[in-house]
Amino acid sequence: MGKVKSAIITALVVAAVVILSLFATISCPLNEVERYNSFISSIHMGSDLTGEAYALFYPEGVISEADYKLIVAGDESEAEDYESRGSVYVEKEKIDTVDKEREFKSSIADDAEIISARFGEKGYSKYSVSVVDGYVIRVSVPTNFTYAAYKGYDSTARNNELTQVSSSLNYLTLSGELDLRNGNDDTATSIIPYKYHGFSTFFKDANYYAIGGNHYVRLNLTDDGFINLNNIIGILTDGTAYFFVGDTCLGLQLTYGENITSKTLNFQVSETYAKDYSIILNSVATDNVLANDYNNGGADTEVIALSPAYGDSAVVWLFVLLLLVLVGAIVISVVRYKKLGLVNALIALAFSAIMITAILLTEIQFTVAGAFVLVLGLALLTFSNFRVFEAVRKETLTGRTIQASVKTGYRKSLTTILDLHIVLLVVSALLALICAGELAACGLILFIATIASYVLHWFTRFMWFVISSPVKDKFGFCGYKREVLDDED
Repeated sequence: MGKVKSAIITALVVAAVVILSLFATISCPLNEVERYNSFISSIHMGSDLTGEAYALFYPEGVISEADYKLIVAGDESEAEDYESRGSVYVEKEKIDTVDKEREFKSSIADDAEIISARFGEKGYSKYSVSVVDGYVIRVSVPTNFTYAAYKGYDSTARNNELTQVSSSLNYLTLSGELDLRNGNDDTATSIIPYKYHGFSTFFKDANYYAIGGNHYVRLNLTDDGFINLNNIIGILTDGTAYFFVGDTCLGLQLTYGENITSKTLNFQVSETYAKDYSIILNSVATDNVLANDYNNGGADTEVIALSPAYGDSAVVWLFVLLLLVLVGAIVISVVRYKKLGLVNALIALAFSAIMITAILLTEIQFTVAGAFVLVLGLALLTFSNFRVFEAVRKETLTGRTIQASVKTGYRKSLTTILDLHIVLLVVSALLALICAGELAACGLILFIATIASYVLHWFTRFMWFVISSPVKDKFGFCGYKREVLDDED
């Protein structure tokens, strides 16, 4: 390859890596109002980096100490209906016998398990559902902030994330059966005849999907449900039927008189509500209904945001640590392999920029564990390149030319490097598909990193060839020494 062609290809690759790296890591103001947020500052973070939000859910008949004091201040006679239980007050009629109290507490514990299963379908890196003092359910989820939202650089994103957290806490704690009513307010009445034993019997399940930037809730009808729903909708005119869970109206509607032609109902809704609707509908359609009502359907629930477990500056320190790891890998490369180390440095930068972009596009919630996996991916790439570099060095010591040494070194290292990548691909795929939450996110990051490592490992060979082509002393370029051993007599 000639000097001109080598210089052009090198300049294009370097420019591409530098530009991608700048877009991935550098944020800056565009004008007095708008700001460009880098890829890395737009990645959603886990609760260990940007904090969590939690809410307390009180079943009907249980109130907080603060509410009890308000009742006492308003009417002391009403306060006599409650009895203290730790930090809460419970209506006496629910706990006037040991068996009734045990049954009430058991129903709350069962509800907590159902709520936990619902939040488990959200794909959070980490969440918790627990029973406090035996009577109150505490739900904690990540705020899901990006760094830009966390620091207040993107107020719109911050508000959107808080809205989604509030939505999830409200809708996923709804109690009551699925119903279809003739209005969307408190005066609406059910249009499902009693002979059908509830609207939920019409459905197999519900799920969420997104396509082309649009978000949908899909309801799968049973055979009888398909027939019955057509009969009910077909005979009604001039109006719209609304989906309810308990006494809460969802943003899903059916128009009277329209013929339902498929056993699958698809509703397009906003991203904020799509997954929540699908989860709550799937829960109640499969008979996972809460035994108690909580906080008036969640409408009056107070959401409290907490600081990150590792401190308010956890994201910054994590970024600095990752940067130091990258710089360390680059320095070791250059010291050990001279200009060839610069080739490996370029590939390491490309790997980092690609992984930042991939995590952003796949909307993986990034955590400290995810950062460790990212370092593991960089170590895999560096090991693969160093393994070949050392194999080539050994070949040069036998007196081979650089070209022959490179070819033989890559061939001898192929099995080890390929086997290692295959094993990590299988492990990461299993983690991503079988596990949930943070483990699944780490599995997906490792899967992407392993693919990127293997592809960039071979791209290293290409760039090695391109950059070193015009160089006369290729041994000096790589930091190798060619030694020819004299034959012994």
